[in-house]
Amino acid sequence: MKLVLFYVSCFLAFVAGHIVNYTSILYSLAYFDSSLLAGLAYGFCFGPPIFFGWVAGAYIDRYSAKKVLLIAQNFFVLGGIGMLVVMLAEPSYSVALLLASCFCVGIGWAFVAPSRLAFLGQYVSNDKLAQASIIFNLLVMLGFGLAPIVITQIQPYVEWKGVAILSITMFVVSSLLLLNAPNVHKRLSHEHLLKEWQSCFKAMSRVPVILQLLFAAIVVYLMMGPMQVILPQIAEGQLGLSDQEKGHYLGLIAFSLIVGGVIAIKFKQSLPIGKSIVVMLMLCGIFMGLIGYIESVWLNCLVLIISTVLAGIVVSFIVAGLQNFTPLEIRGRVMSIYTIISQVLAAMSGVLAGALAQGFSVSMSLYIIGGLFFLLAVLLAWKARHLLAFEKFS
Repeated sequence: MKLVLFYVSCFLAFVAGHIVNYTSILYSLAYFDSSLLAGLAYGFCFGPPIFFGWVAGAYIDRYSAKKVLLIAQNFFVLGGIGMLVVMLAEPSYSVALLLASCFCVGIGWAFVAPSRLAFLGQYVSNDKLAQASIIFNLLVMLGFGLAPIVITQIQPYVEWKGVAILSITMFVVSSLLLLNAPNVHKRLSHEHLLKEWQSCFKAMSRVPVILQLLFAAIVVYLMMGPMQVILPQIAEGQLGLSDQEKGHYLGLIAFSLIVGGVIAIKFKQSLPIGKSIVVMLMLCGIFMGLIGYIESVWLNCLVLIISTVLAGIVVSFIVAGLQNFTPLEIRGRVMSIYTIISQVLAAMSGVLAGALAQGFSVSMSLYIIGGLFFLLAVLLAWKARHLLAFEKFS
């Protein structure tokens, strides 16, 4: 029952978190008519983990994932309240308050995402941790996919302030569900932050597959940014889709990622995990380039579905693999590194893809990113012998 409550808490937090992310962007466009402000809001929501992620990992291992989670989730609430004030009062400093609210949300992501991953080990034994991690990752993707749907369904009726109130309420309920959660934790001695990270890297070097899984995460999240930035332009310019059809096209991303997570649960014990990760990453790179080339709508959609299903499987296997191999005493810091990769690298690759599209063409940007993706996957296949030897979850 406690595990179910944890999953419900995760679901509420992830949906609410992505609602706040999308709201910051869409509200900036709707009420300030500023693409620059929308871009800044997006950056403030995802930028803080670059700096605070390192602190988050150390604090999780020092003080326990539960304590860090329950304290840090208040930053989401604070960010939602700030946005609500902008919507209700429209003060003269609305832009500054909106960006400050987005910054609070970014701090929340920096601490809450790795603490929830590390907290999962409190609920299940090691032999069940892989499946629990895949289910957890499925909830992450479900939150990402449901958030824009929730916004489009309720915003016309309750306006933006209603959307903000809903997200705040979901965060509060999510925290309340964890008040009686287990909190078994062995307090680590307090050292300088740099020393704690040095000891973490030493421990990781003794288990090389952790570093190779993190490199695989870097490769797969290189795909996520271009998916969000370039695909809307592909849908409109290359495929000639209407606004409604474009929405359905982009909706295939979330749907396919979720399907990938479900497939990962089904085949986690029958596929050679390491080899599957490498092969699927290579295929993702090839398919990404094909998306920029194919002009047939149905064929382009098919390639998009296959590539994002494979990405969903890979992400699920990587998260479960990290949980499988990471020693308990450094789990918070390793999950923090993964969070930094998943949030920051996706944003940076989106910026890179946008710059390539501006300098060359939309299709060429996908060819370049897809080619880089494939080459990094080949490098992984060449060098990551410990990852390739990873056959089954222990």
